[in-house]
Amino acid sequence: MPLTEGALLGPYRIATLLGEGGMGAVYRAKDTRLGRDVAVKILTAVTMDDRERLTRFVQEARATGMLNHPNLLTIYDIGNASGTPFIVSELLEGETLRDRINRGPVPARKAVELGLQIASGLAAAHEKGVVHRDLKPENIFLTRDGRVKILDFGIAKLSARAGAGDGPTFQMAATEPGMVLGTVGYMSPEQVRGEVVDYRSDIFAFGAILYEMLCGKRAFSRNSSIETLSAILKEEPEDIAVVMPTVPTALERLTRRCLEKDREQRFQNARDLAFNLETLSSANSMTASGIAPAAHTATQRRPAMTGATSSSPAITSATPQTMQTRARTALQPVKRRRGVSPLLMALLFLVSIAGAAWGGWWYANHGREQAGDVAFNRLTFRRGTLRGARFAPDGDTIVYSAAWDGQPPEVFVGNRNSPEARTLGIPDAEVLAISKSTELAVLLHRDRFSNLGTLARVPLAGGTPREVANDVLQADWASDGSLAIIRQTQGRNRIEYPIGRVQYETPHYINDLRLSPDGKRIAFIEQLRGQFVIGTLEIGHQPSTIGSGWSRGASGLAWSPDSREVWVTGSDSGGPPALYAVTLDGDTRLVNRLTGAMKLYDLSPAGRALLSNGMPRAALLYQPPGEATERDVSWLDWSILTDIAPDGRTILFNETREGGGARNAVFLRRAGEATPIRLGDGFGDALSPDGKWVLAHAGAKLTLLPTGPGEARELKVAGAFDNGAAWLPDSRRAVIAGALPNGGYRLLLVDTLDETLRPVTPEGIWGGTMRPFAVSPDGRSVAGMTAQETIALYSIDGSAQPLPVHGSEKGEVPIAWSPDAQSLFVYRPTALPAQVVRITPATGAREPWKQFTPPDPAGVYKIAPVLITPDAGAYAYNALRVLNDLYVAEGLR
Repeated sequence: MPLTEGALLGPYRIATLLGEGGMGAVYRAKDTRLGRDVAVKILTAVTMDDRERLTRFVQEARATGMLNHPNLLTIYDIGNASGTPFIVSELLEGETLRDRINRGPVPARKAVELGLQIASGLAAAHEKGVVHRDLKPENIFLTRDGRVKILDFGIAKLSARAGAGDGPTFQMAATEPGMVLGTVGYMSPEQVRGEVVDYRSDIFAFGAILYEMLCGKRAFSRNSSIETLSAILKEEPEDIAVVMPTVPTALERLTRRCLEKDREQRFQNARDLAFNLETLSSANSMTASGIAPAAHTATQRRPAMTGATSSSPAITSATPQTMQTRARTALQPVKRRRGVSPLLMALLFLVSIAGAAWGGWWYANHGREQAGDVAFNRLTFRRGTLRGARFAPDGDTIVYSAAWDGQPPEVFVGNRNSPEARTLGIPDAEVLAISKSTELAVLLHRDRFSNLGTLARVPLAGGTPREVANDVLQADWASDGSLAIIRQTQGRNRIEYPIGRVQYETPHYINDLRLSPDGKRIAFIEQLRGQFVIGTLEIGHQPSTIGSGWSRGASGLAWSPDSREVWVTGSDSGGPPALYAVTLDGDTRLVNRLTGAMKLYDLSPAGRALLSNGMPRAALLYQPPGEATERDVSWLDWSILTDIAPDGRTILFNETREGGGARNAVFLRRAGEATPIRLGDGFGDALSPDGKWVLAHAGAKLTLLPTGPGEARELKVAGAFDNGAAWLPDSRRAVIAGALPNGGYRLLLVDTLDETLRPVTPEGIWGGTMRPFAVSPDGRSVAGMTAQETIALYSIDGSAQPLPVHGSEKGEVPIAWSPDAQSLFVYRPTALPAQVVRITPATGAREPWKQFTPPDPAGVYKIAPVLITPDAGAYAYNALRVLNDLYVAEGLR
């Protein structure tokens, strides 16, 4: 029964009816307790047989209520008054996306803006385990202030993550495989087939909506529902370029990827989708893509000159040449008038030229600041890797360290206005900080694996460094000339300020620290349980976290000049790191994003940023059996090797950065085949000896992935397994490295049939590289590491005490045993080039086997892991490389 004006539904006084639908009605109402206007949604004509309607109604309330994001409808309350179930939400004013599309296609720039908000809302829902499953223009609301709100989670599917920590999870009965739910025209192929759906179904629906915004018509629209469903399964939408030729190619490709029939070919999560949309929406990308022609953009930004009349053109050009062209154009109608003297024409021409010249000068000196453009001034042009950079106190001098052309790093001094730089002549040194008195803090002889070195002080003018402290990772100067440092001692990381006074100690890795300009706080980045968090430490107090969520890495830290924000470069997805600003209250905003991997080094008092941009690559080199030369078999951007088959004809690797996406990707490459096979998401650790299974992990879960026909199987064991695995010969059991809460490791034996875990080594062994252990040919022992970074022999069943492996040296890790178990291949993952040595444990004899170095050493900072077959007939290894350049950025806000 409809509610009348003035009626009370609990504490909510009904005002007017806003709309009705199949589920019920929505009213405008007043919350009598808080005095705010709200929207009240009720179920109408509820009967005892309406269990599914009630379930959907409650599902919508709970699904939406657990979400908190600007692009998702906010739920205030849920209740039942006199048998009438109701949901109370924020009151929205505006129109649905359906109403907007009915007026015609949405311009590309606006479509990207709206799409970015939709994708951001979906990402927030997906991260809570909620799949919408009924995304369509009717369920997307455009508010009057330009915000997008996703509505109606009535048939949402909630995964096990949705209720984690908040009580039991729930899922509608109608979400079982074989049931078809959704709206025809926006359903994904897997929905049409009645399969179990995941987040990628929402991405398909998003693609259909984006197509409809751009083209003004539906992607899949036929004469009947059956024909439409068939089109979703078998047909492709008409090319956007045919319907709307002005839509940029990049935007059309993005839409097509969302609409892939195979869910594996779509964007794998909404965060990646949002990142790509954000890239399109940036000023440079929009112009380059044709979304906003450059001249039009300039006209929008530049106001007419003061005193300009309707007959004189506004000066908006960015170049004097364009200004002169517009001046000549403005004079053309004057030339056609009769009675205009040549003298007047000459005067007008001179005035126009003068105005054009003045306008060009004004724009060059003031226009960039007015328009809010960001300028990047490149300072370095040699091939190699930046290791550190800082502004000197004058804000113009720049000190940086770089390893150019495969040589050890050096310290250089230059100016922000010139690429010319001179070396200070300090070999194998990296700049960490510069004091107000222009004294440098440098790190000497940094270890390539632990990243630790010797802290030294040296004048900016040059001289012999004076060593200060050992086992140091980072340092920063205080205004009084004292130093704050990160030091590693007995496996624990310490922040000391001043040197020797411990302010904070943790078992977790800390990779950056900076003192605030006001001298009150220290900011740092800590790797905590698979996440990178931004912490601040008020001197003499306990630290607090102000930013988290950089699951794919964060590095590069600097305070804003007013000490109110910490700027950091990091990534929470498979995309490259971008620049963010984090307030002391934890509010995070995106400052800038580039196509490459960005790293922040410093911010000057004038607000200029010193940063690098480049692209890390993990080259995968492979020599199959019977061949004499290596092949570069890299696939995407970060092809990380994890195993090689005993016969050497198959290698296992993972893509763990931008190419692999936010969930990573597991690949198998067989000798003689041009392309690898993608096995699934996660991180593949080891290939079984029989070649049938890959043991993989994703977070705290272990999974068996079949290399041929079959289904993946999740093992009912949990832990942190991020340092590799090695199968026993029975292809049933495997040794796997487990990370401990205190930062150490231990080796565990996992039985993939019984699904049990059993310790093999004591806790606290060293595990600082990928798979630092090797199982013996008979499967009875494993050569692993000790806490002292030496190699020991551990029995698989734990029946014997560990035995030292004679002939090995500290810092070397095992690779593989020979078939007769008489020899063990080892190497040092911190050495360049990497030298593999064959040792004989019975005698302690050492014999160099092979040295690995890429033909082009520029930017290569590590060769690891190295894997070889037991007979030494085949091998593979990674050469990890970063090539980047240093920039000064102006205009970042």
